[in-house]
Amino acid sequence: MIRSTHRRLRLAALLATASLAAGALTACSGDDAAETDTQTLTILSSFTTGNATGDHFNKLAKDFTAQTGIAIDVEEANTTDIANNYEASKLADEERDLVILNLTPDTSDWLPQGQVVDVKKYLDEWGLTDKIVPEAMTFWTQADNQVAGFPYTSFNWPVWYNTDLLKQAGVTQVPATVDDLVAASAKLRAAKIPPMVLGGAEWPVQNFITWMVQQFVRPDEAKQIFAKGGYCASPGAVQGLDLLGKLRDSGVFVDNVQGYTADQMTSAYFNGKAAMMPSGSWSYTEAPPAIASATELAGFPVSSGGAYTKPTAFQGHSNGFFLSPNGEKKIASVEKFIKFMYEQTTLQGWVSEGSQIMSVKNDILGSVTSTQPLVVKGNELAPKVDYLVLPDSYIPSGTDYAPAGSAFLGKKGQTGAEFCKTLDKLYQK
Repeated sequence: MIRSTHRRLRLAALLATASLAAGALTACSGDDAAETDTQTLTILSSFTTGNATGDHFNKLAKDFTAQTGIAIDVEEANTTDIANNYEASKLADEERDLVILNLTPDTSDWLPQGQVVDVKKYLDEWGLTDKIVPEAMTFWTQADNQVAGFPYTSFNWPVWYNTDLLKQAGVTQVPATVDDLVAASAKLRAAKIPPMVLGGAEWPVQNFITWMVQQFVRPDEAKQIFAKGGYCASPGAVQGLDLLGKLRDSGVFVDNVQGYTADQMTSAYFNGKAAMMPSGSWSYTEAPPAIASATELAGFPVSSGGAYTKPTAFQGHSNGFFLSPNGEKKIASVEKFIKFMYEQTTLQGWVSEGSQIMSVKNDILGSVTSTQPLVVKGNELAPKVDYLVLPDSYIPSGTDYAPAGSAFLGKKGQTGAEFCKTLDKLYQK
């Protein structure tokens, strides 16, 4: 799950660019707009140079151009900026042909608003539907059986445990139960080792709230709560929020966790300043070698009387290619590019070189491994955990739990029955 920017901030940004968009529109005649350069595809990409995804995608873009003669013009942007960038360009009818981004509350309204194109017919006509895992197709399918984009890369989101630090504190096994987690945290603190770090000031805390709630809530109820609120009306949800409070009051989190950004969370773990961290596969390739080799990936420990018998984690299929109305004007070139991206050799390269988890079936992907130890461990996670409902496609756009979550983490003693009221207010708009 990727950070969901507050809708009002996005709206303000778009209004600020409206006059520029109008100017751009008047600069183009109808005849100019009708003429499209089918020998160049423009892409707004969350895959950025300097990390495994961006570097590998740039290599693939060059390979595609060499094979087809179709140039790829890539504009890179931070994940948190792309929704604003795309919507502003759409106002000027100058949007890029394709957008590589996650389907989140920030982008889930693009298809119903007509900002992107329903790609179901293209998935079917191009023979791609049967290549993609059903869970990914379900995630990307919206009202009236429309599909918001081409599902591509997946992720999982476990808890990271630094076994070297655990052993220094006398903890010989990864915690299997919440009681084990509390006991391990006490031993870590006694050894002057900070226990679990969490991005308590940003999007990681929103995810972690939904994680704790689902310890006592089954999937159907969880979906309803995430979509419409009703935390206080659910005994299981309140129990999950109480569990979050228990972790806070028992010293499981590092000191002042409510002030940590997502980057500070990752930095603390990567620098050996925390023994545990809930984080996703997007960071597997960024871990320093010593940390990666010491890390065991597992789920959040089992809660007594909870809804799951295995440790829990998240799995998602949220990253893919959105097709813009401008891109549909170049559909022949888009078809060649998308088919190239789903070829087996291309898919295998994403695993072996890009260190990604793909949203395609195993027989389509074929046999391939990564040299990155955490990627290998992440791909072995599934039998050991129960995967929870990923809330991204259920939480309404603009509903940001992070400020409330940060405040709760900073209020020792506050109960789930109190916190649920704050969460429910977020849905009263």
